[in-house]
Formats: sequence, C-alpha cells, structure tokens
Amino acid sequence: MLVLDLDGTVLDSAGHVSAGNRRAIARARAAGLEVIVATGRALVESDGPLREIGEQKLIVAAGGSLLCDVPTRATLRRRTMPRELVDDVTRALLGHGHKILILKDADAAGYDYLAVGDGPLDPASAWWFEAMQSTVRFVADLGDDPHPHDTIRIGVVASGGELAPIARDLKRDLGDRAFMQHWPAVTSTHAIGSATHLLEVFNPDVNKWTMIAEYCRMRAIESARVASIGDGLNDVEMLRESGLGVAMANASDSALEAADQVTTADHDGDGAAEAIGRILAGEW
Repeated sequence: MLVLDLDGTVLDSAGHVSAGNRRAIARARAAGLEVIVATGRALVESDGPLREIGEQKLIVAAGGSLLCDVPTRATLRRRTMPRELVDDVTRALLGHGHKILILKDADAAGYDYLAVGDGPLDPASAWWFEAMQSTVRFVADLGDDPHPHDTIRIGVVASGGELAPIARDLKRDLGDRAFMQHWPAVTSTHAIGSATHLLEVFNPDVNKWTMIAEYCRMRAIESARVASIGDGLNDVEMLRESGLGVAMANASDSALEAADQVTTADHDGDGAAEAIGRILAGEW
C-alpha cells in the first residue's frame, strides 16, 4: 500500500498535482499498489486534488480522524472527540476572543464546519472556506451545537504570535486528554496578505497512522508492506511507523527525522514522483 500526503507532498506550492506526479501514481496503481491519500484536510477540502489524481477510492482525512469512501462520500471509520473535551477546549479558546472552528463528520451532520463565538472570522478562514466551498454554520454559543456527537476537530486560525502562548497553556491544561498541533496554515501570504497559524485539537488517539493501521487490520496488510510519503508535522507518526517512510526534500525537521529516506526534489520538483519511481524500481 502507498500512502500519500497532499500539501507539501503531492501538491505543488500552487496547490496542484503535477503531470509527473499523476503519471507516477498511475504507475503505482498499475504495479498493484493500493494508493490512499492521507491528509489534514477535510474531504470537501480535498476534492480538487482528488479530481486531479483521479480514480481515488479512499482517503484518510482530517489528520486521521476519518476514513472516507471518495465516490460515495460516506464515512467508513471515524474518531470523534468526547463531548466533555469539546466543551472544555471550546470554552477555553473562546476566552481568548477567537472564532472557534469545529470540524464535523459531514456524512453524519450534513455540513462541514460549525463556527462558534462572537469573534470575527479570520481572513484566512474566510478565504479558505470560499476557495474550498465548505459548508459553514455559525452559532454564538456551543450550547447551540446541533450535532455535539459528530465533532472531529476543534481549530483556531490566527497569527503565530497570538496562538503560541494559547497552545502552550492549552497543552498544559489538557495533558493526555487530547492530541494537539500548532503549525503554519496551508493558506499562504499571497492569498490573504499575512502569515497565519493553525491550532488544532483532536481525540487523543488521532493521527494519520492510527487510521492507516486500522485500515491495514481490516485488509490484513502488514505495516511492513506500507510505504508513506509526507512532509509535515502531521506526517511524523506515519513516516515513522510505515515499513518505508519517505520525507520530501522540503519536509519539516520532525518529518525528516522520522523518515527512512528523503527525496532529492521538493514538492515543486515532482519529489513524490521521484519517491514512487524509486519504490517501484526496488531502490527503496
């Protein structure tokens, strides 16, 4: 099985899948590999790349919270957040004046995001929702959440300087009750005019690898038979636990440290195609 990250891996800096990467993915399928995309994006946010890749049946979405059937858009497996954890995290973040973005299991809830609070919607979020055609509902208070049991992720988008102390305090207060990530947003400065960061909180058992491993158990596929390619913080576990973990040349330090191999080309130079070619050739 071949597992592919999207942003910074299969996608170039403009957010597209190159012809070289498309050809390499087609060669992998023709060679008998099952290809699965594993991304931090929700399913709706992955529609464009999935269309460019073509013939994609499954996706591990929302950082490992969801396993979705792409053609039917059905959720096959999910790891939701306990309601008490959702309450605690949301109320803590609302105290800082930010709009809270709660990602839902869209197959169950019928929409993608619930935006909570009176704070303004960050320009990066507004740009992202419009570009991705995400369905968003707005409520003033968490008590107005119509689907409290379908929460996949809680997020805040703001400047890195604003979020760093919030992330530090929240991590201290939550301990092992949640899995949390704080990192630069996919939205870039050319889109909104300023750099932004994400603070994301999940069920404590969520990362890309835990969902990949669950699918492997369903299919009786040994982890040693899994190759993964990624670049970022949310790829670390799958790079480390896969039989072969390949980091992109543009990868973060944590991803580079977790990987077995590193491409010579970055995401703008068809690095994913390079990795697939070397895997199929038996070099890696």
